[in-house]
Amino acid sequence: MNGWRDRMRPALAALAAVVLLAVGCTHPTAAPAPRPDPEPGTRPGTIARAELGDRLTVTAAVEQVITDNAFVVRDADLTDGTLLVLSTGPSAPAPPQLVTVVGTVVPFSHRDLATRYHLGPAGPYRTFEGGRALAAQEVTVWEREPPR
Repeated sequence: MNGWRDRMRPALAALAAVVLLAVGCTHPTAAPAPRPDPEPGTRPGTIARAELGDRLTVTAAVEQVITDNAFVVRDADLTDGTLLVLSTGPSAPAPPQLVTVVGTVVPFSHRDLATRYHLGPAGPYRTFEGGRALAAQEVTVWEREPPR
């Protein structure tokens, strides 16, 4: 009879382990999963959420033209309300035209970008120095409201 008990003891121990594993895998944990940090109030796709190198599309009103290749747009979704746009395309639009700009977020350094974009003197760019700018690949000027 001891032989039968000696054989059954490991089998019962294994059965108990299988039952515990099955119960542990089928019941949800008592503690709820942690929630992610709340999202900031800025909508996705704006310059405030964009990282350097991200492709971004912005629709905003032209506030100021600095040169044919550099202009400033203004919109409530933009960091500090304004954004410097750098373009190698045709002439810049005029204020207060509405534009849609598709481009890449770049760090702005007048020294590094002045030659490529023909920026002229550094004075008008001082407020943007060290911030982010949008290097435009495409600029669309709207005669009226853009489609939504």
